[in-house]
Amino acid sequence: MTDKKPPTLEEFRARAALTGLPLTAEDIEHLHKGYAGLLALMERIPTRWAWAAEPPHVFRADE
Repeated sequence: MTDKKPPTLEEFRARAALTGLPLTAEDIEHLHKGYAGLLALMERIPTRWAWAAEPPHVFRADE
């Protein structure tokens, strides 16, 4: 991944204003927090993944 920092709250607020959606200040703060958190989680995803080492996950409806 890149070392790009998430946008500041003010930058995010400016981008949100361009969408035309009726967002409150609280909405924008909540969305910014989630976006920054998602970017932080994405940084933790390894670039090389040993897919063959992972067991298959089977989900059954009757369990």
